[in-house]
Amino acid sequence: MVKFLLLALAFGLAHAQAKIAGKWMTVAIAADNVDKVELEGALRFYVRDITCDKECTKMGVTFYVNANGQCSKTKVTGYKQADGTYKTQFEGDNTFELKYLTPKHAVFYSTNVDRAGRVTNLIFVLGKGEPLNEDEYGKLVKYSEKQNIPPENIRDVLATDTCPK
Repeated sequence: MVKFLLLALAFGLAHAQAKIAGKWMTVAIAADNVDKVELEGALRFYVRDITCDKECTKMGVTFYVNANGQCSKTKVTGYKQADGTYKTQFEGDNTFELKYLTPKHAVFYSTNVDRAGRVTNLIFVLGKGEPLNEDEYGKLVKYSEKQNIPPENIRDVLATDTCPK
C-alpha cells in the first residue's frame, strides 16, 4: 500500500510539473533576507514564462530583473535532481521546488547561495495577472511562517511590475 501511495504521489507531482508550463507573472515574493527582493533587488524576478521538457527534467524560467530602471530579460534552466528539486545558477547557486499548483497560482520555494556564501530562502508566488485576495494572502503568511520567513518580508511584486509583458 505504501508503494502505491508513493507512486501516486510521484505521479501527481510529475503531472503538476507538466501543468506548470505556460505564461505566468510574479505576484508576490517573500525572503528571509528581504534586501534581496526589494525594488531592484538581485532576486526580485518578474516571471513571464515557464517551460518543461516531456518529463520535466529541465524547467526553463523566463523572467525580467529591473536594475537602474532598466528591465533585463533573462532565462535560466533548472535541472531536476534525484530529490525532485531543481538546480540552476543565477546570482549564485539556486535550488527550487514547485510546492503548490492551482489553476490560478504556482508557489515555488527556493534557496539561493550567493557568491559571498549568504543563504537566502525565498517563496515565489506566480499567477495569471491578478493580485492575491485576502484568503490567498493569509495562506501565504502561514506558509512563510512555516518556512521561517517573517510575514513582514512578503512583497507585492505585481504592483511594481513595469517590465514588458
